[in-house]
Amino acid sequence: MVELPWWRLVALGLAATAIYLVGFSLPYSIPGGLAKPLLQFSRITGPSLGSSLGYAAAIVALFALYALALRTCRTATPGSRTLAIVVGLGGLMALVLVPMYPVFSLDVFYYISADRICSVYHENPFVVPPLQAAHDPFFPYTGWGHYPLPYGPLWPWITSATSAFGENRIGPTLVAFKLLGFVSYLACLLAVLFALNRWHPERRLLGLCLFAWNPLVLLELVGGAHNDAVALIPAAVALGFWIRRRSVNTTVFLTLSFLVKATISVAGPALLWASLWRSIRARSAPWWLISHVGVAMVLFMLAWLPFYTDRSHGGVLQEADQYFQSVTAIVMAGVPTAWKPVGLRLLQVLLVGIFVAYCFRQRRCLEVEGPDALRAVWRITVVYFLVVSPFYSGWYMVWPALFASVLAERRIALLTTLLCFGSLTTYIVQFIVRPLTVPTVGWAQINALGMLAAFGPFLVGWWWLRSGRQRAVLVLALLGLRR
Repeated sequence: MVELPWWRLVALGLAATAIYLVGFSLPYSIPGGLAKPLLQFSRITGPSLGSSLGYAAAIVALFALYALALRTCRTATPGSRTLAIVVGLGGLMALVLVPMYPVFSLDVFYYISADRICSVYHENPFVVPPLQAAHDPFFPYTGWGHYPLPYGPLWPWITSATSAFGENRIGPTLVAFKLLGFVSYLACLLAVLFALNRWHPERRLLGLCLFAWNPLVLLELVGGAHNDAVALIPAAVALGFWIRRRSVNTTVFLTLSFLVKATISVAGPALLWASLWRSIRARSAPWWLISHVGVAMVLFMLAWLPFYTDRSHGGVLQEADQYFQSVTAIVMAGVPTAWKPVGLRLLQVLLVGIFVAYCFRQRRCLEVEGPDALRAVWRITVVYFLVVSPFYSGWYMVWPALFASVLAERRIALLTTLLCFGSLTTYIVQFIVRPLTVPTVGWAQINALGMLAAFGPFLVGWWWLRSGRQRAVLVLALLGLRR
C-alpha cells in the first residue's frame, strides 16, 4: 500500500459526475420524460445517430474512469480521507442522477401504480393489478398494468411511505422514488463497509469503490430507481454478519431482503450452508432448524399476514412466463406455438435442475465462511442469471457486483466489471438496433444479439483469464505469426 494523492480520486470522480450530468441527467430530464406517457430512450431520441453515439461514448468513458479509479484504489492506503472521497463522490454521482428520467426501464411507474392500488384504492396489490384502476391519472405511465405485484410483502409498506411525499402528483412522486433509490444506494455503501471492515480492512477502499462507482450500480439503482436498491441493503448487512459467523443474524437479514424482493433466494441457501454443515457435524441440526428456518418462517408469516390470499402469488407466476435475452428465449424460439406452454415449463424445470446440481458441486467451497465460499456464491449468482433465469435484465448484475465488492479481488472484479459493461450495452440492442431492424430481424435474432451484448465481454474476459499461455499461442496463430 502507498499513500495516495487524494486529488487523483477527486479528479476521476468529478469527471465521472460530469459525464452523468451531461450524458444522462440534462438530456433526459424528468419534466421532459413526463411530457408523454411511456417514453423511453428510443421514443425520446428516435433512431438518432447523435444520441446513440453519445450513449455509447458515455458508457465507455464511465467504465474507463471506473477502471482508473479501481487501479488507483488497489495500491492506495484506505485511510479516512480516501474512504470519505469515495463515499462523498459516489453520493455526488448518485445525486446528479436523481433528476434523470428513467429512460431504460419503466419499472418505477409500475411501483407507483401498484402502490396506488394499496394506498389510494385500499385493495390488495398482490391480487388486484394496476389495470383494475385504469381510470387513475397515474396509470397511463404504467407499462405492466396487468401484473399483480410480484415482489415481497415489505415492498408495499415502503412504497406507501414513499408515495406520501408525492402529494398525488406524478412528477413529485417519481422524484420521491428516485430519492428512495438515492438513499438506499448510500445505505448500501455503509452496509458494504460493514462487511469489509471485518474481513478485508486493507481492501476497504477497493471494495467500496468497486460498488460505489460502478456505472451500472449508479445508473440502475438511482437512475432507474429499481427496488433492488432497497433489497440490497439487508443483503449486504447479511454478508457482514455471515463474515462474522453470526448465522442467525444472517438469516434474519436474508429474510428481510427476500421479503422486499426474492432475488436473494438465488444466493441465500449458499450463504447458510456453512452454519448448517457445522450444526450437522455437531449433531445440533434440529436446533439449527428452529433458530434459522423457524425464525425465517415467523418473519415470513408476519409480513404476509396483511396480504395473504390463495391468489397472492399471481404476479410471480406471470413473471415466470416471460423470456427474453436468455437461454430460455433462444430455445423457445424453436418450439412450435402449440407446445410453448408445456415446453416452457419443461425447460424451466430442466434448467433449475442443472442449477441445483451446479450448486451442489460448490458445497465443498461453501463449508466455511471465507473467500472460497464467497467466490462460490458469486459463481452461483452469475450462473443463475446467465443460464437459468428466463429473462435477462441488466440491473440484476448489481447482485454479483455486491459480492464482488466484498471479495475485493482482482479477477472477480474484472469479470464483474465486464459483465456490468455488457449489461449496459444491451440497451443499444433494445433501444437502437431493434427499432431499426424490426421486422427484418426476428425476435429470436434480437434475443441472441442481446445475449451476445450482455455476456460477450464477460465470456471473453473469462476465456482470457483461463487460457494462460495458450492465449498467446492462439493470438499469434490468428495473426499468422505461428503455426
